[in-house]
Amino acid sequence: MFDWNDVRYFLALQRSGKLLGAARQLGTTHATVARHIAALEAVLGQPLFIQQADGYTLTAAGRQLLPLAEALENTASQMLDSGCKGHAEVSGVVRVGAPEGLGALFLARHMPALMARYPGLEIDLVAVPRFVSITSREVDIAIALERPQANLVVTRKLTNYCLGLYATPGYLAGHPPIAEREDLNGHAILAYVDDLLFTRELMYHHGLCRHPRMPLRNTSVVAQKEAALAGGGIAVLPYYMVYDDARLVQVLPELRIVRSYWISARSNIRRTLRYRVVWDYVVDLCQRMQWLLLQQPTQQNESIDAG
Repeated sequence: MFDWNDVRYFLALQRSGKLLGAARQLGTTHATVARHIAALEAVLGQPLFIQQADGYTLTAAGRQLLPLAEALENTASQMLDSGCKGHAEVSGVVRVGAPEGLGALFLARHMPALMARYPGLEIDLVAVPRFVSITSREVDIAIALERPQANLVVTRKLTNYCLGLYATPGYLAGHPPIAEREDLNGHAILAYVDDLLFTRELMYHHGLCRHPRMPLRNTSVVAQKEAALAGGGIAVLPYYMVYDDARLVQVLPELRIVRSYWISARSNIRRTLRYRVVWDYVVDLCQRMQWLLLQQPTQQNESIDAG
C-alpha cells in the first residue's frame, strides 16, 4: 500500500545523498530511512537508488519519480498552509546556494535569526566559489553573480553590492604611496586564477591599472582576504567582508566596483511554504542591509567595469 511518508523519506535521501543525512533532516535513524525506502521500492516494484562510495544516487526510476514526489510535497505544503490560515508550521530543510563571500561572510551571520523564528526550519547553506545548479537540484534556492538563463526558473535581481581595494597599514607603509589608479602599477594585486573563474563578473583585476602585477592568485575571495591580512598585497573585496575589520584599510576609496547578485528557484518551488519563507527573508534582508552591501561614498566615485 502506498504511504505518503515513504515519499518524504525518498525526498530526504535524494537531497542529502546519505542515509545519515536524511535521518538528521527527518529526526530519525538511518535504519528507519532505509526501511521506508525499501517499502516504497516494494510498492513500485523497482529500485529507486544506487548505493555508491560517495552516497546514494537515483536510478532511472528514481529520476522519473522525483518530479512527482516534489509535486506531492508541494501539494501537502499548500494544504497545510491553507488549512492553518497562515499559521502553518514552517519546518523542513531548505538548501541555499550562494557565492562563497556572500554565503560565508554575510548570510551565515543572519540565518540564525530566521531559524530562531522558525525552530523547525533547517538550512543547508552551500557557500562555494562556483555556480550551484537549481535544475540539477543541487540546491533549492540559488544566488548567483549572473542572471540564470534556464527555463522553468523564477529569478529576480537580489541586490547590487560594492567592492573596493584593501590592504594592511603595514603593507602600504612598506611600498610606494598610492594616490591614483596608475600608482597601482608595481604593487602586488591579489587576484583570481583567470582560467578557473566560474564567471566573467569576477574579472575586474585586469582593469585596475595598465600593468597589474598579480604574483599570488587563487580561486577564493576568502583566501584573498587572508593573503591581504598577511601583508601579501592589495585585495579587491566586497565591503560587507571588511567593514568591521580594522586590520584592513581602503586604498583609493573613490574607486568602487559594482556588481549584482541574482536569486532564483524552480518555478514550482515558491508554492512550498518553507521555501517562500527563506526566499522572502533573504530578499528582505538584502533590502534592509543596503548600507552594508552598497557602501555609501563620501565623495564622487569612479566606477570601473570588468576588464
